[in-house]
Amino acid sequence: MHATLKDIADEVGTSITTVSKVLNGKEIRVSEDKRQEILAVAERLKYLPNISGVNLRKGCTDLIAVIVGDLLYPYYAKLLKEMSDLISSRGKSVIVCDIDNNEEMERKHYQRLKSGYVDGAIIVPSPINRSEDNVKQVTKILSGIDMPILMVSGDGGEVYPDFTTVGTDSEKCGYIATKHLIELGHRRIAYVSEPRETGRTNPRLWGYIAALQEAGIPYQPEWVALGRTRYNGGRTAYQELVGHGVTAAVCSSDMLAIGFAGAAMADGCLVPQNCSVIGMDNIMATEQNTPQITTVSQGVGEIAQIAVQELFDDLDARRRGQKRKLCHIQIEPELVVRHSTAAPRQNGGSRL
Repeated sequence: MHATLKDIADEVGTSITTVSKVLNGKEIRVSEDKRQEILAVAERLKYLPNISGVNLRKGCTDLIAVIVGDLLYPYYAKLLKEMSDLISSRGKSVIVCDIDNNEEMERKHYQRLKSGYVDGAIIVPSPINRSEDNVKQVTKILSGIDMPILMVSGDGGEVYPDFTTVGTDSEKCGYIATKHLIELGHRRIAYVSEPRETGRTNPRLWGYIAALQEAGIPYQPEWVALGRTRYNGGRTAYQELVGHGVTAAVCSSDMLAIGFAGAAMADGCLVPQNCSVIGMDNIMATEQNTPQITTVSQGVGEIAQIAVQELFDDLDARRRGQKRKLCHIQIEPELVVRHSTAAPRQNGGSRL
């Protein structure tokens, strides 16, 4: 039978409340000698069999939280797999939390980090939840948590300046996707976006706009469909853009691109003959789709390696009583040309 809080309290001659707070790392007025005695007795009596005595002494759980935006999206699943393998190879275990594109759920997961149940956290926030207000709220929550936290975000600290960030340059993703279509000869290019906003929390849209401006193509708000998610969001966006005469569409995710292309083909709008479609993220489904989807690769393996290394470097510094400087690491995106993009028909053959 495992020891109880009362067993420890009786042996060290203190209250159950004091023992509980010491073992949970909560603030309490108790001498350092008494705190060490409680930890030693807890270790000897095996009060917490899932946490070694060494971890009790050093305040370490050997757990890392990985909080992701949407586990139904293949990009997050692939990134999670890469990071989980790397974290496990370093002797720690992973606790996975799914935001599910829900702002309230996101903030709850972040609040739970305050309990200290993990040593650190890697957060891959959902682009759907990147409204100005939500970013401010989550930044306030996370800034009050005393543990290493790393954000997987490719915005160079523009959105999350208070945390170390690692990710592919989001604005450049939108830029090179749009530039690819422009170089093929398209000038009437739609944009389908996951984020609902047009401000700094939607950098891929800004990349799209920058490429248009560079080519002297006016930005047309009616060609932009905001706040679309997953495959159904791509299908809905296609229906919204019918009648606008666009010959191509840049989608801020591959799921949107696949949904958009599917809706177009079902409507008799051939891809790429009548409309070119490009996505972002280079998920496996882009190669299995008919036609195969042109996309922008984010370098998931490289992101995972750098993110895990940065977090563990922060953990090592913390054990030495040091604090590392924040850094914002951007990885270059890569255009992957497949079969869903081509030059527009000279006779204006778009069905959109």
